Amino acid sequence: MTMKNIIPFISILLLSIFFGCEENDVMPFFSTKGTTTATVATITASKASPLAGETITLTLEYVNPTSDPINTIVLKAKVGSADYVTLQTFDEQPSDKDTSIKREASYIAPAAGSKVTFDMIISSGKEYSQIKRTSITVK
Repeated sequence: MTMKNIIPFISILLLSIFFGCEENDVMPFFSTKGTTTATVATITASKASPLAGETITLTLEYVNPTSDPINTIVLKAKVGSADYVTLQTFDEQPSDKDTSIKREASYIAPAAGSKVTFDMIISSGKEYSQIKRTSITVK
């Protein structure tokens, strides 16, 4: 390799170093808004596609941890784009800790073609609730 071939290569390298680098923007500061604890929890419906007027069973299963005991479990339902309605509230403060708990609730399927969303909202001593969700589509 001759000097004649190396000079263009070095020139391109130096130009890319000086003009190719941008200064990174300073990232904004963050702040913690609160804390939450996740517990093992599931919500299931006995039928994913019930007939209108049919009764389904919603099963809520969870563990009530000793480290952050559950205060309440709220079961809510929303038909289509309507607002959520509370179906049932379970007071879990006297419940056993670190054991599996199973609760059931009944629900009558609305009109055919409706999509129903069920939320299981788990509240403890932390600032934010944990939400588990399932849905059904009525035939």
